[in-house]
Amino acid sequence: MERTYENHFEDRIETDEDLSLRFDGRAEGNLLIFLTGEKDEVHIDLESRPSSNARIFIQNAFEHPVKIVIKAKAENDAKLRLGLLDLQDHPCELKFDGDLVEEGADIEFYTAQLCLRDKLKKGDLNLNSLVPHTFGNMHNFAVCFDGGRYEMAASGRIVKGAFGSESHQETRVLTMGKDHKAVAIPILYIDENDVKASHALTIGQPDADQLYYLQSRGLSTRQAVGLLSIGYFKPVISLIEDESAREAIESRMEERVGLYEY
Repeated sequence: MERTYENHFEDRIETDEDLSLRFDGRAEGNLLIFLTGEKDEVHIDLESRPSSNARIFIQNAFEHPVKIVIKAKAENDAKLRLGLLDLQDHPCELKFDGDLVEEGADIEFYTAQLCLRDKLKKGDLNLNSLVPHTFGNMHNFAVCFDGGRYEMAASGRIVKGAFGSESHQETRVLTMGKDHKAVAIPILYIDENDVKASHALTIGQPDADQLYYLQSRGLSTRQAVGLLSIGYFKPVISLIEDESAREAIESRMEERVGLYEY
């Protein structure tokens, strides 16, 4: 499926087809993509033309193991905000390659994944500054319950000659229960001196005092853990401008993390 967006746009797509999406110069708007159907691999290609400004929310709604491949390219002064939400009880392999190809290009990529019962969530993410004065940032969040498995390698690259560029990333993984496994590898490849680059990584259990406080207010252990989990999914869900769609997805997320269980 191919689509070109011009001027101001609002759109919603439900599909398992490969997507090729272009945001023309100065186009600005929001796009919701729900991946659902029979295919076990789907490709999404994004092209942000000069001075475009696109916010894209993608939800994995496949009811089987899937591989999702996303490629993004941002040109002069283009801004692309892109996020993937994965709450499914199935393995998911994510491959992302983002290229900042002209000055002023700006890509922020978000992931939020729920990891349950030996269903591996695996990611290979790359964001590349190929010219001077670009900005790239990746935000990866995951919550692992009993038996959850999470593997994420995220690399930011600033090539020689891409001076004045920035490459940042953060990864936060909340682990709960037992027999879970979480591996996160933040990587920076920097081949230029006049740049800004950073990475931050946290993996760990919820704070015992926070859990005790929530349980003392009448929440079950599962509800308390669910409430602490919500903050890991909010950054991706905040990309949704449509209030009714955002509320529906928030409700589904709260159900999946056990907020309504007693």
